[in-house]
Amino acid sequence: MENGIYVRYLEEDPQKPDRWVVTQAITYTTLLGPVTVPVGYVTDFASTPTLLWGLFPPIGRHNRASLLHDYWYDHRLGEAQLGTDLARRLADLEYWKRLDEAEADRALRNRIMYWACRWFGRSWWVN
Repeated sequence: MENGIYVRYLEEDPQKPDRWVVTQAITYTTLLGPVTVPVGYVTDFASTPTLLWGLFPPIGRHNRASLLHDYWYDHRLGEAQLGTDLARRLADLEYWKRLDEAEADRALRNRIMYWACRWFGRSWWVN
């Protein structure tokens, strides 16, 4: 994936001011195969409670990892082939891998963000 601007701040949603919309499709190579996040998909990147933004910012060099993870969860990628538990585990592992690729110097933070997805992500997957 080349460097560039692929998202735009979504000002039209006063209820959720932390939303961004994809303006150019982004394709990832994953363990499931290619995954394309289409134009128009809306994300909040890392779904971090506001109180923790200083330690775990919702946006940053890890945006692409968060975008893929949000899309994977919203579309339950791999669930039909792998089942719910394994598909969700794979989504979280892809997230962790990409966090480490984006910010290898933040290994502890990346691990905590991964575990936060494992612990709290189930409610998003099942909705």
